[in-house]
Amino acid sequence: MPTILPQVQTPALATSMMAALYGAVRTWDDTITLTDLFGYSGHAFILNIERTLCPSGPTAWDWGAILFPLRQMLSLRRVCASCDMRGADEARELIWQRTVESIDEGRPAILWDAVYPEFYLAVGYDADRLEYIVRGPGAEQLDGRVPYLRLGLNTCQVWALYPAPKTRVDRAAARELALRGAVTWHRWPNPPEAQWTFGGDAWAVWIAAFNEEELAHASDHLSFSHHVFAECRRHAAAFLTELGVEYANAAEAYRRVAGALEAVCAAWPYPGPAPALTERRRLAGLLAGARDAEAEGIQALEAVLGHARALSA
Repeated sequence: MPTILPQVQTPALATSMMAALYGAVRTWDDTITLTDLFGYSGHAFILNIERTLCPSGPTAWDWGAILFPLRQMLSLRRVCASCDMRGADEARELIWQRTVESIDEGRPAILWDAVYPEFYLAVGYDADRLEYIVRGPGAEQLDGRVPYLRLGLNTCQVWALYPAPKTRVDRAAARELALRGAVTWHRWPNPPEAQWTFGGDAWAVWIAAFNEEELAHASDHLSFSHHVFAECRRHAAAFLTELGVEYANAAEAYRRVAGALEAVCAAWPYPGPAPALTERRRLAGLLAGARDAEAEGIQALEAVLGHARALSA
């Protein structure tokens, strides 16, 4: 008989990492919000674009970037075949073992690439059939069941995360790391012509892709990135607003970023065909406005962080 955790809720989000993380953390903390997790992890400020608008962009970055500040708030155990220098099959066996243990202790696990190259919340398991019971993008196509040997087949990355409560939660430290990370990521140097472009440089790549006469990646999923990052920036604005008047300028800048991206989403739904070139060029103008607003937001964050550092010196 399957073992399934009762009453685990996962929100419908474009950002599958945050949906899975929220579903996991809410099993022991019913006060934490999505905005808390987006903000304190720094995920609200992430930007990564693939040059042909392939939908890989929102997940093709170092996930450790958000785990670093989150460790100030949560206990996070990880199994990663490549990071741990394990073979893929060995990692799948260990992930199965630890996921069973975690669920038996009442906590879901987060799995990468169970159906698509996205994050999934494992809310149960079937020991007889060696299957995970998961929630996440496309899971319903498999009745929510995934053989444990399927992990990582799309990306060759076998990876799982085990969130748990932490005895001492330090939100101030998490906030400091997340906001300093946002500034650092914005300035991140990218190799010329990198397939995926991270941080502030990604805006130029994104705008250029919208302006291409013919889009290189022929897919109804080209709009995935702007839906993910509109979601992220909405939470960035809300998070900064909640931090108080000191962050008001940064919050206002990020509200403008979110507004511009939401307008792009309204004009180019996900999934759906790409608009004509004239419309894409109009949308590229909205991206340019979002880029400029984000640069202002980063400057405002730098000012606050620099002032805080000067006071503590």
